[in-house]
Amino acid sequence: MTRAEKEKIPPGVIVWFQKNGWMDVSLMKEYVDYFNNNRSGDPVMLVYDSFKGHLEASVKSKFCESDVHLAVIPGGLTSICQPLDVTINKPFKDYLHQEWHLWMGSGGVGITANGHLRRAKVSDVCGWVKRSAR
Repeated sequence: MTRAEKEKIPPGVIVWFQKNGWMDVSLMKEYVDYFNNNRSGDPVMLVYDSFKGHLEASVKSKFCESDVHLAVIPGGLTSICQPLDVTINKPFKDYLHQEWHLWMGSGGVGITANGHLRRAKVSDVCGWVKRSAR
């Protein structure tokens, strides 16, 4: 059982992660399946940055089979070409950072037996995300 399975995830939050914390092709394919199972089926276009997991042939093929068109923003131009980064992602990240600071300031972090800072629980982080999506 993973850490996330042991903890209560707030309703309305979906959690996918890997031990190393990085998105890769296999997780991206799971996302494509989830996305396709939770949309109307009308043709759509998704705008992605040039992360290699988005551009892998099998991922692009999976999107294409479902009538999902991909627009890829060249590296280094995301903040210029993707207004969502400025209007939605930036404020969201600011709120999330504020949640983290509040948690740290309230003593939520604690120290492990080895003297390291304790990690936040997955359920705590999910709560931060949910509150930050104002």
